[in-house]
Amino acid sequence: MRYFIITAWTALTLLACGKGPLETQSGQPGEGTIDLTVSIRCDAVSRAADVSGGDESRVGNLQVFVFRDGRLEEYRDAGSATSTTLTITSGLKTVWALVNSPSLPDILEEQALAQHVSLLSENRRDSFVMSGSLTRNLTDGGTLEIQVKRLVSRVSVGKITTGFKYALENADLILDALWLVNVAADVSLGGDGTPGKWVNRLGHTDSAYDPLLYDRIDAVVNNGAPYDREHVFYPYPNPTEAVSHDAAWSPRHTMLVVEVTLEGEKGYYAVELPVLERNKRYVIGEIHLTHRPGDQPYIPVETGEALVPITVKEWENGVDLGTIII
Repeated sequence: MRYFIITAWTALTLLACGKGPLETQSGQPGEGTIDLTVSIRCDAVSRAADVSGGDESRVGNLQVFVFRDGRLEEYRDAGSATSTTLTITSGLKTVWALVNSPSLPDILEEQALAQHVSLLSENRRDSFVMSGSLTRNLTDGGTLEIQVKRLVSRVSVGKITTGFKYALENADLILDALWLVNVAADVSLGGDGTPGKWVNRLGHTDSAYDPLLYDRIDAVVNNGAPYDREHVFYPYPNPTEAVSHDAAWSPRHTMLVVEVTLEGEKGYYAVELPVLERNKRYVIGEIHLTHRPGDQPYIPVETGEALVPITVKEWENGVDLGTIII
């Protein structure tokens, strides 16, 4: 889902840097300025699975920043409104839009805004932090569109089945939970940089993030009874290239964990995810379990049978991880 900031300038005024407009003695806008009308437009409604509990594209609040030569010229907190009007000087400007973020009225430099760290805890399933910017020379009438993207990634699992053989052919597997491990929990509003905060390092250790990263299930799955309810998780992007399965913590790929109980013993099927990017969707259509689980949630079960075709696209079309056989 994409949002666009629609801006139109139709009148004139004068304003000081970082403050409201300076009016002429008549109270009318001064010469060399423009009125900027900003609104949020959504092409279509995109909702998560029934476990989401909200609209993935919901706009709870809107902040608009206008920078000239890297310095703040105008700021507006539109609250819960989806449009606002600002009066600015004409010229080359960079306009930022920030959605569903804590209020940032003290930002005075564009670089400071781009590098401002957003925390995963600032997101909810019905309120995702989004940002976007565009630089244009605003001199006369026209329209400006700014694409605003979510900072989170989206990881989903559609179905879990078993194909046990021999001694396990008739075994019932209890699907205890699905969750993410080794999750980056902060990112700059510009969407880049190295994570400085990690949660669920090597295990399910940060329950405060469960609304975004963990689903308790407690369902029986066997060769004749698949589990086909979709589950969706929302981590922050993880640019870490290094792959590590060591017990000593180090930054590494985020993993999806299938936590199970098989024949009375706790176990884990860990699925290594690719490098996660903001506003990208990573779809696992099916996880097909054929072997016993491992005993650590940060180590993949090595069977040589996992097939993971990946195509990276925007959130609307997704990243299809296909069927994973473990």
